[in-house]
Amino acid sequence: MTTGVRFNGKRRLALAGLGAAALMAAGARSARAADAAGAVSAAASISGSAAGSAAAPAARVVVLDWPLTEVVLSLGVVPVGVSRPAWYAKLDGVPALPPSVVDTGLLYQPNFEVLAALKPELIVITPWHAPLRGLLERIAPTLTVQLFGPGIDVYPAVHAATRKLADALGRNAAADALFAQADARVADASARLADFRAMRRPVYLLRPIDDRHIAVFGRNSLFGGVLHALGIDNAWQDFADPQGMTEADLGALARHADAQVVTIGVPPGVAAQLARSPLWGALPFVRQNRVRHIGPLPALGGLVASMRFADSLAGALQGVTQ
Repeated sequence: MTTGVRFNGKRRLALAGLGAAALMAAGARSARAADAAGAVSAAASISGSAAGSAAAPAARVVVLDWPLTEVVLSLGVVPVGVSRPAWYAKLDGVPALPPSVVDTGLLYQPNFEVLAALKPELIVITPWHAPLRGLLERIAPTLTVQLFGPGIDVYPAVHAATRKLADALGRNAAADALFAQADARVADASARLADFRAMRRPVYLLRPIDDRHIAVFGRNSLFGGVLHALGIDNAWQDFADPQGMTEADLGALARHADAQVVTIGVPPGVAAQLARSPLWGALPFVRQNRVRHIGPLPALGGLVASMRFADSLAGALQGVTQ
C-alpha cells in the first residue's frame, strides 16, 4: 500500500457526510439552488424534446440509490418512491425531487409495505442490494445498475448506466439529448481550459477531511474521468478505491511539487484548520499559490453532476497560466 495512504471506517463515514455538512454552510445553499434550477430546467427541456408536443407519462419507478435517482431525474422521469428523499436533498439534491416522492425507507432496509402500496412498474437497485433482490422482484421487475466497483471507471459507467436506464424507461430520445448536452458542456469547458492545458500541469482533486488528511480523487473517479475528458492529467497516480477515492496524509501530496490543486466542497471548519496547518502551508502548491476551490459536488452522480463539475473546474482554472 502507498505510504501515507490508509483506510479507516470512521473516517470513511465522516467523508461521506462532508457533502451534506458543506451544503448546510451559508452560501452553499444559494449556489445549490441555482444549480438545481438549471438542472431541472435542463431535465424539463430534455423531457419535452423526447416527448414532442405531448408529455410522455412518467414510469412508476422506485429508486433505492441516490446517484441513480439523479440519473432517472435527468432522463425526465420522476420516481414515485426513493430511499430517504431528505437525504438525497441534503447530500446534493440536483436535480430536485418534488415533495410528492414517497420515502421508501433506508437504502438497504426498504419498507416493503410502502413499496408494495406504490405499485411500481420498475425498482432500480445497485449490486449491493443483491440480498434483497428476490423480495423486491415479488413486488415489481427489478433492475440492477452499477456505477462503481473493482476494475470499473465511474465516468464511463455513468454513461452506460444512463443508457441502460433510458432503455428500461423508454427514454432513449431523452438520453440522446442528455448525452449531446453533456458533450457540449465538456467541449465548452475544454475550450476554456486551453491555456491551462498548454502548461501540461497535473491536477490534484482533493476534499480535505481535517488539518492532516484529505480525500484524493483518482483516475477511476467521476471527477477523474471528467478531468481526463478535458485533456488534463490527474496528479494522483496511486491507489484509489472502487469509488475512485482514497484517504491520504498531506505528506503524500508532496511528491508532485509542480501540481495544481483544486479542492472540492471544503467545509468552513476544515478550511480554517488548513489555514493554521504547518503541514498544509509547507506544501509547494500552497506556497506558490496554486490552490483553487470549487463548491460541493457529489463524488458519485450522473451526467448532471459531470457537467456541473466540468463547468466548475473550468471556472476555477480559467486564466491560470503559471
